[in-house]
Amino acid sequence: MQNARFTINDGLFAEKLIRPWVRWAIFFFLMASFFGLFMRYFFIGDIPYFEYKNLLHAHSHVALLGWGYLAITACLVFIYVKNQARLKTYKVLLFGNVLSTIGMMLSFPFQGYGLYSITFSTLQLLFSYGFAYHFLKDLGATKGRLDKTLVKYGVWWMILSTLGLWAIAPIGAILGKLHPFYTLSVQWFLHFQFNGWFIYALLGILVHLAQRKNNPILINPWVMRSLHLSLLFTYALTITWHLPTEGLLTINAIGVGLQFLAFLAILYPVGKRLFLSFLPPSGFGEKILYAGFLLLGLKALIQLSLVFHDAAAASHEVRSFVIGFIHLIMLGAISFGAGGVLLMKNILPSSVESKWGWNMLLTAFVLSELILFAQGLLQWQKWGALSYYHDLIFYASILFPVSLLLIGLGSLRIKISKPTPLASTKTEEAVLVH
Repeated sequence: MQNARFTINDGLFAEKLIRPWVRWAIFFFLMASFFGLFMRYFFIGDIPYFEYKNLLHAHSHVALLGWGYLAITACLVFIYVKNQARLKTYKVLLFGNVLSTIGMMLSFPFQGYGLYSITFSTLQLLFSYGFAYHFLKDLGATKGRLDKTLVKYGVWWMILSTLGLWAIAPIGAILGKLHPFYTLSVQWFLHFQFNGWFIYALLGILVHLAQRKNNPILINPWVMRSLHLSLLFTYALTITWHLPTEGLLTINAIGVGLQFLAFLAILYPVGKRLFLSFLPPSGFGEKILYAGFLLLGLKALIQLSLVFHDAAAASHEVRSFVIGFIHLIMLGAISFGAGGVLLMKNILPSSVESKWGWNMLLTAFVLSELILFAQGLLQWQKWGALSYYHDLIFYASILFPVSLLLIGLGSLRIKISKPTPLASTKTEEAVLVH
C-alpha cells in the first residue's frame, strides 16, 4: 500500500504561528459543539436565559467562521506561505480573527443579531479580506498548477460570498426581513462559502498532497469550467424556495450533474495517488484524511440525486435533510479533510488522546448523520417520525464536545519535530513511501 508521509520543513514557523492557529480553531470547534448540544437539549428539557435562535446563530457563526475558516486557512498558510518575514502579518490576521470570533461567541447567545454581534461579525469579515489580500500575494503564480488554481478560486469565492452579507442590511431596512431577497442574500453567502470557498480550498489541498514536483495532476480545461458552472447553477435550488419552477429545478439538475463529473475528474487521480486502489491507508493521519476524502465524494453523490425534482424539493423542505447535508460538508468533509492534513503534517499529534478524540468525533458524526437522515427519510415519505428522535440526537451529540476536549488536550502536548537529514533535502511536496 502507498501512504503519503509528510514532514515539517520549518518547525519554528509551525510552532510560532500554525499550531496556535490550529489550537484556536479546535477551541472554537469545541465551543460550537457545546452550542449545538444546548440546542439539542431545548427539545427534551429547559435552558433558562437563552433563546434557541440565539444559540443557533452562535453555533453557526462560531462553527463556520471559527473552526471551518481557521482550519482551512491554517492548512493553506502552512502549505503555501514559505517566507518567514510574513510571520508577523499572519499573526496580526490570526489575532483579528480570534478576537472577532470570541466577540461573536460571547454576544450571539445573549442578543442574537444586535449591535455587538454585528460589529464583531463585520470585524471578522474585514480580517478575512485582509487574509485574502495577503494570501493571494503569497500564493504566487497559478499557471500550470491545479492545486493553486483551485485554492485561488476558493479565496475569490469567499470574497464573492460576502456580497450576500453586505446586502442583508439594506434589504432588511428597505424591504423587510420577510422579503425573499433577504433569505436569498443569506443563502448566497452560505452557498458560496460551503460549495465555493471551503470545497475549492479542500480540493486544492488534496491535489497538492497528491501531486509531486515532476508529476503534477493535470485535467482537461472543461473540468474547471464545469466546476464553476455547477457552483453557479446549483444556486438555482435556493431560488426555488420562493419561485418553484421546473426551469430552475432543471438548471439545478444540470449543476449537480456537472459537479459530479468535475469531482470525479479531480478526485479519481487524487485518490489513486494518495490511497492506492482506494483502500484504507495504515497511518492514522492518512485514515482521517481518507474519511474526509470519501465524505467529499459522498457530498457530490448525494447532490447528484437532486436531478430528480422530488428529491430536490425535499432537500430544502425537510429540515433534517438540510441539517444533515450542512453537517456532511462542515463536520464531515472539511473537519476530517483539514484534520487529516494537520495530523499528517504533524501540526496535530497522533497521540493516544488525539486518536481517541478523532475516532470518537468520527463516531459522533456517523451516528448523528444516520439519525438525521433517517428522520428526514421518514418525514419525506410520510411514514411518521423516528422514535425518541430528540433524545437520540442529543445523546449522540454529547460525543462531540468530549471528543474535541481530547483532541484539544492532545494539541497542547505536541512538541517540535526536527526533520531528519533525508527529509530536509525534500521539497514541501508529498514524499510517497511504499
